Amino acid sequence: MSIIFLPSVVFLCYNTKHSQSERTVLRKGKKMNRIDRLKQKLFAMDDRTIFLERLEILKISAQKYAGETAGMCFGHTLNELLSNISVVIDPDDLIVGRINEIIPTTDQEADFYGSQHYWRPAWFCATGGTTISWETLLKLGLNGIKKKASNRLSQITDNNPESLIQKDFLTGVMLCCDAIITLANRYAQKAEDLAEEICCSEGTDEHNRQRQAELRGIAEVCRRVPVFPPNTFHEAIQAIWFVDIVLHAVAGARDFALGRLDQYLYPFYADDFRKGRITSEKALELLQCLFIKCNELIGLADYQDAKKRSLCYDSVQYLVLGGQTNDGRDATNPLSFLCIEAGKMKLKQPMLVIRYFDDIDKNFFRQACGLARYGGSVSIYNDGTVIPALLNLGVDMEEARGYVYRGCCNPSIAGKDGSLMMSWHNLPKYLALTLFDGSKFQSFAELFEAFVKQMRYALSSEFARYKHSASKDDQQYTFSLESCFLEGCIENARDWQVGGTKYAHVMHVACAGIATVADSLAAIKKIVFEDKEMSLSELREILSSNFEGNEPLRQKLINRYPKFGNDDDYVDSLAREVCRIFCEEVVKYNNGNYLVRFWPKIYSHLFNRPMGKNTGATPDGRMKGEPISENQSPAYGADKSGVTACLNSMSKLPFSLAPGGGTNLTIHPSMVAGESGIDVLSHLVEGYFQRGGMHLHINVIDKSTLEDAQRYPEKYSTLSVRVTGYSAYFVQLNKDIQVDIIARTEHIY
Repeated sequence: MSIIFLPSVVFLCYNTKHSQSERTVLRKGKKMNRIDRLKQKLFAMDDRTIFLERLEILKISAQKYAGETAGMCFGHTLNELLSNISVVIDPDDLIVGRINEIIPTTDQEADFYGSQHYWRPAWFCATGGTTISWETLLKLGLNGIKKKASNRLSQITDNNPESLIQKDFLTGVMLCCDAIITLANRYAQKAEDLAEEICCSEGTDEHNRQRQAELRGIAEVCRRVPVFPPNTFHEAIQAIWFVDIVLHAVAGARDFALGRLDQYLYPFYADDFRKGRITSEKALELLQCLFIKCNELIGLADYQDAKKRSLCYDSVQYLVLGGQTNDGRDATNPLSFLCIEAGKMKLKQPMLVIRYFDDIDKNFFRQACGLARYGGSVSIYNDGTVIPALLNLGVDMEEARGYVYRGCCNPSIAGKDGSLMMSWHNLPKYLALTLFDGSKFQSFAELFEAFVKQMRYALSSEFARYKHSASKDDQQYTFSLESCFLEGCIENARDWQVGGTKYAHVMHVACAGIATVADSLAAIKKIVFEDKEMSLSELREILSSNFEGNEPLRQKLINRYPKFGNDDDYVDSLAREVCRIFCEEVVKYNNGNYLVRFWPKIYSHLFNRPMGKNTGATPDGRMKGEPISENQSPAYGADKSGVTACLNSMSKLPFSLAPGGGTNLTIHPSMVAGESGIDVLSHLVEGYFQRGGMHLHINVIDKSTLEDAQRYPEKYSTLSVRVTGYSAYFVQLNKDIQVDIIARTEHIY
């Protein structure tokens, strides 16, 4: 059993300046606009850079605030950082805030590696993997959050140990709010200084005068937000970014999601538009600037390679569009469309999550499918399966209708749950344990029941670890920045990690290799118990030898026996039953006395390859060391009956029990080409969802292009592909993952 926790990982930014001449670079005979230049600079980032300023300030803070309580120490340290890190505004910035990183010298490199214990100290770190209540930030501003904490603090009059912890937490909240306000004020002053420099320079041209006006506007925005609630669309985006960059890069953690941005930003856009303060073109430019900022944080390479020394490196930033309102109406609005337009930049972040339901605006859904065809980072979830699954897990209807996703492919109740935890279970490995435990099975039913026992034992062993560590009465006090922005923490005067939020730790428990195990069970059922072509002992021997000397049998198992992904109930029913039992077993361990909630999912992430390397040959014809099946998809190459049959098989999985996970579907460009291509794609997705499917991410690309990108990476630096719960630039992926993506079935008419 493989258990992997991902509360946090690593991060990025650049340190480049652009001269006036660089701003007039011609692209295809035309002068580059602001967004072109920002994108060009983005792809010039160097992953060798490090945020050394943070490390040096943390060294000082470790001595300065040693011995303070958790909230006080965190708040004072954050203030030390945000009062002293460099404040940088680049020539094209409209949304400001970035980390000043440098390529270290040899001495600095040595110092960095000698000071690793300061890089992510226990007394100053974020956990990540959550969606804060952006609505609360925009409604109250930091001053409002401070006031809320102050009012709650005044209600605590006792000085018993619990009360002292509560007081420290609330004091930490107020200190953190003050620290972020300090950063915003420093940016306001920087913008004013830059505007003054332009004013004092000789020969100021029209471009400089325009930039001077922009800088003065930026200063005004930063004086207002995030200290106060925003009044304009620009202010709202800037408020979000100040908090987001501090969470990701300064406190330091990955996978903070942007949530339902089209819902909480739309009132500001609508008000500006109604009053003539903004055009849709200007709003689009601001959104594009925000999207580019998201990519500044994370670097170019895939996080599996760990090229970037950073705390939020390659963070998966989900942004949810569409879906339903609290009362079940279509939530699509004009800002939803603008986000799709911004997605045409084809950057790997943010990941646009489209929530489909029967009454969705059809034009919006068509445009979303068009972006998927175009190669944008689009992931589509079905309200018709996700919401019932959340209800089955005890989430109430209003919260379920407001669901969001966070990386990778994990449902979340925005603003009400804490950091993500995940574990993966290798189902083919449990089948191997069943086959080789020495038992003699008289029927397939006996073998299947023994397999289920192996699976249940693995789950019970995992959950036993939480009986003590997750008890509400046995929690060590800590402080995290995200608790300032999660509902319930201030009211309860508790960090989210010790019960401040309604949903504290949500543990997503995943079954991996579902197609491999279903295909293997089907093969055993047929070849041993129905057709009686061999005994189970003979099959065991063949598997133990990795099919040595039995290649004809292996090919027969691969090509002549039922395979998941071909709309064949013989094997599809086995996949469904295994998933049903797994999911029902997981939720049995939810207990009101523990902070951890267990939510099942059908998902492998990238672990189908390493799991496969540690799994022997399987009865479906897969050889020892080969990957097991990926996510909810058929085994590689097994779906031979076309895309509709493939989707029909997947739609039979019990998604009403498992709201997490995902499906990658690779489609040849010719299948969705021409004027009718988007309609073909949208009807394909709708048909799958109407049959009960949960999720699709579609790669519209042919294998020859990917193979060419392997040979000539310099020609494909911006080629974005879906990996699992995230997108990445194909040429930045390691060879194993590239091979894995190429191996996925390419569907074509």
